[in-house]
Amino acid sequence: MLSLPAIQGRFPVGVTTFVTPVRPARPVGSAKLKNHLKTRPGQPDYAFLLEEVAYTAYYPADVGKLQTKGVPWFLRPLRHSLNGLASFLGVSSWLLTPIAYCYGALLKIPAYANAPLLNPNTVQEFKDKQWPLVIFSHGLGGGRTVYSQFCSELAASGKVVIALEHRDGTSPVCMPRGWNEDGSKTEPRILYYLRPTDIELDEGDEAHKNPMLLRAQQLSFRKHEVYTAYSTFSRFVRNDSTLELETIDGTAYPRESWMPAGTTLKVKCDDEVTVAGHSFGGCTILSVLSSGPLEGSPPIPIGHTVILDPWLEPLPTPGPVPFSEASSSELATAEGLVANSIDRATPSSQGTKVEESQMKLLVINSEQFTVWKDHYARLKEMLVHWEPQGGRLLTIVGSRHHAFSDFVLLPVIGQKYGRFIMDRISRLSLAFLDDNLEGSLKSLPVIDRQEEIVGTKKDGKPKRQLIGKVGDIIVE
Repeated sequence: MLSLPAIQGRFPVGVTTFVTPVRPARPVGSAKLKNHLKTRPGQPDYAFLLEEVAYTAYYPADVGKLQTKGVPWFLRPLRHSLNGLASFLGVSSWLLTPIAYCYGALLKIPAYANAPLLNPNTVQEFKDKQWPLVIFSHGLGGGRTVYSQFCSELAASGKVVIALEHRDGTSPVCMPRGWNEDGSKTEPRILYYLRPTDIELDEGDEAHKNPMLLRAQQLSFRKHEVYTAYSTFSRFVRNDSTLELETIDGTAYPRESWMPAGTTLKVKCDDEVTVAGHSFGGCTILSVLSSGPLEGSPPIPIGHTVILDPWLEPLPTPGPVPFSEASSSELATAEGLVANSIDRATPSSQGTKVEESQMKLLVINSEQFTVWKDHYARLKEMLVHWEPQGGRLLTIVGSRHHAFSDFVLLPVIGQKYGRFIMDRISRLSLAFLDDNLEGSLKSLPVIDRQEEIVGTKKDGKPKRQLIGKVGDIIVE
């Protein structure tokens, strides 16, 4: 089996992908797809049509007699994944097909497909008797399997992670469907990675003149997905018989293993939920935290937030800042200037007030983003607003922006220090979630931030790098 590295942790990991309908299907934002991108007969014009929400759960598994380990890393049908990857990379699919088809068909996540959830009540020395919940948002070019190592290592430590498949055109490919009232489903529409030139706006603006218009509408769409995923998953573990939820390919799974043990939920959804994301996913989480919940949706009781190499440019400035009633009107005005006609959430007095909930925030940066001078300055300025809740900023020397994903770990094409850096990322994240970050840092090489000029960029500006060894930690 062509596999990603073995998952480190106490428990074997199960992987199940769920889908749930949104009825009635509704557009979010004003963006329209150009005609050549419509792949379903009669497909609506809207670029961001919320009709189905999908997420992959990574969780401690009760493998029992299950012997088969291996979950496909590339989405099926494989031909759509390869076409989407080719489109995202800007190369011909014919160049990828011979090698990539075989590689994609064999590449597996070392976990158990649709395995039963391990009952936390049967685990000795596990005092809470509930698995904590983590919601993960992927970055541009990512997807629900692209961060499988990070999500799996959280799951192997005793957490349930639901990794969203954002269907906003930020994945190389996704295949959303509509759900009819009689229970049948429409044919999937194939949505590849969207660029500003792929959409049109009702206002007559040309999106390619301001790429942030596209990103702002994607952020709004992603917020709907985050709240829908949290709401439906919470109902699922409560055994809500009215909930429509099934696996993405219709395969059977042991639903009973997820059901409450007596009156106690096996997954802790009502308190101390963790939200996490990488790059544009980090941007997504910050957008969620700096605004009220969707109207009609339950607030998410967030306890910890882990942001991996956040990309801040799509967010309005100044900010973002923790949501509060006082800041909600200013935020609404700023968002309105960025993207007119977005179907935004309405701030609610019942929203999660971050400053009152004592939410704790950790940001782990790559070296690449830390030496991005203007962006790093904005990140530090933003974190001032979160400091009372325990905001921390770490940088891993020698890491690149994509080091938080599986790309650096892929067999044959992975990078030399990929496993080493991923171990650092996972260890720091888990220590933070267990409220032991300070203790963990004492056993790691922590250094002061120093930079040196190592050349010149194409634009003539100096090229910088951090002084230190790969894996050293900078704390600010």
